Amino acid sequence: MTKPNAPARPAPTELARRAPDALDVAQRRVLAEALRRGEETRDVMEDALVSYGRWLLVHVFDDDAAAALEGRRDNPLWRELLARAGGPTLRLSERILYVALHIAAHDKRITDEAWRNLEPGRKELLLPLGDEAAMRKAAQHVTAMKLSQRATRAYVAGQREALGKGREVRLTPARVTATVRGFRERVAKAAWQRRAVAVMKDGDDDDRAAVRGELAALRDWADGLLAKMPK
Repeated sequence: MTKPNAPARPAPTELARRAPDALDVAQRRVLAEALRRGEETRDVMEDALVSYGRWLLVHVFDDDAAAALEGRRDNPLWRELLARAGGPTLRLSERILYVALHIAAHDKRITDEAWRNLEPGRKELLLPLGDEAAMRKAAQHVTAMKLSQRATRAYVAGQREALGKGREVRLTPARVTATVRGFRERVAKAAWQRRAVAVMKDGDDDDRAAVRGELAALRDWADGLLAKMPK
């Protein structure tokens, strides 16, 4: 219990702002070096991402931005890269492939200086807007207001919410599998099931009826989805 005269605990954001004040001189030097090295690392990673995206655009899609953005599913090389993504022969995720290619394709089609001057990290955050006119306008706003990546993410979320799009998660075969596997692994373990059964014994009739209803709905959902899945 909090004592009546105890000072209020600062919010997490306030703690984040105050954290450097608690560092001694030696720790401040380490922090400064960590920040410098972090910036260098970011530059190297973003340079590599941009370089790879340009290479993909030129060599896989014949430097055709429209083909890269709208017709990539018809490209056998691209399909093979996606199939290998995250595996032993291509240790890059599907997300990295998509981001690299999309930035390269949009760089070719968006000539606005505000877009061109953004670093890849903030360009990536603008990609969910989809429409290039909206991305161009957003780049101008982000540049004019000098928005950080965190503020840019919030701005894009607000723009998408205003358009009624909300936050959409792009599904891929790997993501569908991972989502279903993650749920199954959480609830299929014998220990979890024992605990679930034990705790429901302490519930009342309404609790037990509710969970049985949810389980039945889950069974129907799984049967229905399984029936629709291509073989």
